[in-house]
Amino acid sequence: MKIIIKNIVIVIFVLTGIQTFGQQEPLYTQYQNNFSLINPAYTGSNGHFTATANVRSQWAGETGSPKTQTFSVQGAVGKNVGLGFSVVNDKVFIWNNTELFADFSYSLEMSESSTLSFGLKAGGSFLNVNLQDLGISGDPYLSGNINKFNPNLGAGALFYNDKFYASISTVNILETTHYDENSTVSKASDEMVFYGSAGYMFDLGNDFKFRPSFLLRAVNGSPLSTDFSASFLWSNRLEMAISHRFDSSISGLLQVRVNDNVKLGYSYDKLTSNLGNYNSGSHEISLVFDIGVFGKHASKKKIPFYW
Repeated sequence: MKIIIKNIVIVIFVLTGIQTFGQQEPLYTQYQNNFSLINPAYTGSNGHFTATANVRSQWAGETGSPKTQTFSVQGAVGKNVGLGFSVVNDKVFIWNNTELFADFSYSLEMSESSTLSFGLKAGGSFLNVNLQDLGISGDPYLSGNINKFNPNLGAGALFYNDKFYASISTVNILETTHYDENSTVSKASDEMVFYGSAGYMFDLGNDFKFRPSFLLRAVNGSPLSTDFSASFLWSNRLEMAISHRFDSSISGLLQVRVNDNVKLGYSYDKLTSNLGNYNSGSHEISLVFDIGVFGKHASKKKIPFYW
């Protein structure tokens, strides 16, 4: 598998010459634990300051396979204002990208039980491509490493009450153009990524809840990514879920609230494509910690997937 990944990288650089086009955003099975990463309007919606750490190993067992680590802190700082900060490190073979973003949200009370929130995300990414690890000599375009900073923006809107939520957002709004040392234009840009998500919570009685949801991910030039999930929640302590990403994978998820402040989550993805014959699937672990409430900013309303 390492040889396959290496050959793909080499072919991309050789065929595209000095102008390359690429896009990559990390995928999350436990996206509901990382929702502020894809929609800044989520920031502060649960009323608590929450810290979330997430580790994902994709295509486990293969050298150079994608690995992602995230850390975010977000919460309410006023009656209608939320602030957050996130760090995402994504590494694939010789390609390493670290994102730093700040989030801002403003919410409007639509009724006693419903809220409409708008959010903005601002920051950028530090890209490092270690071309020397390819072991190619004599090619001026592959003789030095790439180190660049790319600023970027994101935006989103979120409507929710205690049973239903609907979300729409986009990241990578900006396109950045770079120039190499020889003043030859070498354009590198991230395509805008659009997300759409919705879910509903059904009370089944005896402390059981059923929560179906979906996540759509659209990028220019790539197939539409669609996740459908169905989870069962018991007594706000234990969650078991199954998720299907069309033409890609099927996933199982288990989350446990250890106490009032700590929640642990684990998910496993099994690829349904031919690529599944060459790896052991993907593992994802998350830790969610409720830091607490600052002032009188705890929300009485709860977004359906926060517990």
